[in-house]
Amino acid sequence: MAHGRTRRKLPKHFITAKAHHWPRVQRSSQLLMMAWILLPLGLYLVANDLPETSIRRAQLMASYTPTFFGAILLLFGAWGIGTAALAMRRKGVDAIDAKIRASGLILRGGRKVAWDDIGSVTAISFQNDAKVQLLWDRAELHRRLDVQLKQPETETLRIDLVRYPAVDYLGLYESLLDEFERQRIPVKHRKKWMQA
Repeated sequence: MAHGRTRRKLPKHFITAKAHHWPRVQRSSQLLMMAWILLPLGLYLVANDLPETSIRRAQLMASYTPTFFGAILLLFGAWGIGTAALAMRRKGVDAIDAKIRASGLILRGGRKVAWDDIGSVTAISFQNDAKVQLLWDRAELHRRLDVQLKQPETETLRIDLVRYPAVDYLGLYESLLDEFERQRIPVKHRKKWMQA
C-alpha cells in the first residue's frame, strides 16, 4: 500500500548550490533592514542631543545605543550577503567541495587527491554559544575537514562544508569520515567556536 510519501533523494557529493546560501541571504537582508532603521535613528539622536535628560550618561546611552546596534547589524548583514553572493557564483568544478571516488577525492577546481596521498584528516565541528546568533543557522552542517597531505608535508587542504543543510548532508559527511577510516587514514576530531 502506497503512503503517498516521496522519498527524498540524498546527495552523493558535496557540490554547493544557490539554495544552500539563500537562507543566509534572507537572514542578512533582515539584519540590513533593521540596520537601515536603527542607524539613521541613532545618528539623528546623536546629532540633535536627544533625548533631553537631566543625567548626561542616560542621554548618551539613549542616543548611542541605536547607533551602535545599527552599525553592528549593518556590518553583519553586509558581510553575510557578500559572502553568500560570492559562494552563489561558484559553478562547474569550482562548485565542488568534495566528491568521493574509489580512487580518492575530487576537490574544488577539479583537483584530484588519491587516498594514498592523504596523511591525516582533522574533522572540525563548529559550535556557537553566543547569546545573540545573528547569522548562525542551526539547520546547517557547520563542519570542515583539514586534509594533511603526505607530500608535501606542509600542505593542508581545507574542505569547508559549512552551509550544507544538515538534514540532507550529515549522513554523507559521516560516510566520508568512515571512508577515511576504511582507507586507514587517521581522523582527529576537534571543536571550534564560530560566533557569526
